[in-house]
Amino acid sequence: MPAGPASPDSIEGIGAVALRLLAGTVSRKTLDALQRTVLASPDEYPWRVVNQVVLGEAVDEQDLAQKGLRAQRDWILRGGRENPGKPLGLKAKTFLARLVAQALFGLLFAVLLVVLLWGLKVRWPEFDIYRPLEWLRSTFPNLLPK
Repeated sequence: MPAGPASPDSIEGIGAVALRLLAGTVSRKTLDALQRTVLASPDEYPWRVVNQVVLGEAVDEQDLAQKGLRAQRDWILRGGRENPGKPLGLKAKTFLARLVAQALFGLLFAVLLVVLLWGLKVRWPEFDIYRPLEWLRSTFPNLLPK
């Protein structure tokens, strides 16, 4: 097999493009342009154009090989195409943040409810918050035992 640049239409060219994408050696500017190209062609994937653009970028072969092998190793350790889950530390931080936010919301809700009930009692001293409970007990005696 002759050494040289791979043709964008060949299997080797497709493999070279996949390697560059997997290794992360394609520049952000090129990726953005390719994304616009792919989004502009919803009917068919313009793979020849993508391959030509990616293969047209200059790349350091040694750097590409190192990054490609690292990406290949990570792919195998991950178990294939599935996206890796969030790290345990991030899950713990997310859980703690959610717990604190819910506690703050609950506290604010409770304070607001107490202030509202207090305001009702000040405005209308005859107001009794237990009246609806008594009505429910009289209407549905088996639902709420005394």
